Amino acid sequence: MKIEGATALVTGANRGIGKAFAEELLARGAAKVYAGVRDVSTVTDPRLVPVQLDVTVPERIAEVAAELTDVDLVVNNAGLSVSKPLTQTTVADWDLMHDVMARGSFLVSREAAKAMIAQGMGGDIVYIASKNAVFAGPSNVAYGAAKADQAHQVRLLAAELGQHGIRVNGINPDGVVRGSGIFAGGWGAQRAAVYGVPESELGAFYAQRTLLKKEVLPEHIAAAVFTLCGPDLPLTTGLLIPVDAGVAAAFLR
Repeated sequence: MKIEGATALVTGANRGIGKAFAEELLARGAAKVYAGVRDVSTVTDPRLVPVQLDVTVPERIAEVAAELTDVDLVVNNAGLSVSKPLTQTTVADWDLMHDVMARGSFLVSREAAKAMIAQGMGGDIVYIASKNAVFAGPSNVAYGAAKADQAHQVRLLAAELGQHGIRVNGINPDGVVRGSGIFAGGWGAQRAAVYGVPESELGAFYAQRTLLKKEVLPEHIAAAVFTLCGPDLPLTTGLLIPVDAGVAAAFLR
């Protein structure tokens, strides 16, 4: 895909990974970047086009998709997290994780695919999944299962949409602590408690358990998305790229 002049929709683009990617899209010459968020007042970059979008509401997603014209790229980035042991995970916890991430990305992708097929110009759909789609860690059943659902959606949709010139790929990041609304909203404290480290040291803890001993930042995820969507990999679809500084337990097999 040619980034310059492209039109994109990025869900959850008001913070963290989504914000970094949306801003990099603009820096690389995208014509228009829609930031799909629940509260448009949280979109602070005036260059982004804020769009009120709750990914759990099918009717609203369909309305937004109908309003977008010439969409080239959709990034399923919206997400949230709950970290609890299995015995303390409620049905509400499970449903929330799956409604926002598994079901939400399905709904967004479905409407995006309709628009792209109607345009007849192909396009790209990217999922921000997680290394937790592969890695089985403690106190993480609802989040990990929802991310595994997203990861397989990448394969399923790639198999179906290739005939229309639509590529579907994904990213499996490790925990992106810096700039993350998810981590700041309680997930960081929960995961730090699981691993027995201060929350302020969680990013460094994640880095030290990797092969490269590096912390994963939002810009690393943005770079991987551009690699997938740019002109260097025109024949790649159905791929999940780990961006986790090397977590051996999350190697794809």
